[in-house]
Amino acid sequence: MTGALSGSHVLVPRGGAWGERVSAALTARGAVPVVAPLIETVPPRNLAARDRAFAALAAGEYAWVFVTSAATVEQLLAQGVQVPASTRIATVGQATARAVEAAGWPVDFVPVGASSAAAMIRQWCVGRAPSATGRSLVLRSDLAQAVVSDELEVRGFPVDVCVSYRTVGVDLDQQVVDDLRTGIVDVVLLTSVSVGRELRRQVGALPAGTLVASIGPGTTRDAETIGFTVAHTARSQGIEALIAELDALPAHPKESA
Repeated sequence: MTGALSGSHVLVPRGGAWGERVSAALTARGAVPVVAPLIETVPPRNLAARDRAFAALAAGEYAWVFVTSAATVEQLLAQGVQVPASTRIATVGQATARAVEAAGWPVDFVPVGASSAAAMIRQWCVGRAPSATGRSLVLRSDLAQAVVSDELEVRGFPVDVCVSYRTVGVDLDQQVVDDLRTGIVDVVLLTSVSVGRELRRQVGALPAGTLVASIGPGTTRDAETIGFTVAHTARSQGIEALIAELDALPAHPKESA
């Protein structure tokens, strides 16, 4: 365990199975994970609308379903929804595709390059539109913009939208707040703009020596907009890849910031 992460205290901003997986990956590299959820997913406000959309999906009423986050997969599984073989699945990126496949469903389309809703629907329309038939369902959070559904509507594809979950903030333990403000936490993993916003709201500015690492270009852009200095952005937009990249830095992450 001689990589750059060895001995570093790393903030893991989500809990649950995801947090456990990330913690294990960090521990294997000699890091000290600090699991402190900043966000969590909860059911949407309009449960009736979600249940109708989930029932229609399970009944095979959609030719395509667009999955924009792994959290969406968690919601489908929590409600016992099974995506039928007749429905094709498009995901926003490789991480979401892995979550879909882990649930036992084949993935039919993943965009090449950067993981974003804009890239997904642009590439899907170019590559799939001539043969696409039937209605589509877009599953997203309450905070996501209507990028996918708007593009489908503009191009004349019939589409329904389902807000499958809400993202809400979680208050940090005061000790974690103190450790972040005083620089005891060496590395902060930013996995979404929601995490960045909560971190900024609860902690404020981080010490100059704290390395802020982002899951992808979109998250980096949003984080910098709200005042963070992002020292490293994952090249392949996956949490495991981000951890590996940080561990491969030529110096201790805190020293290389």
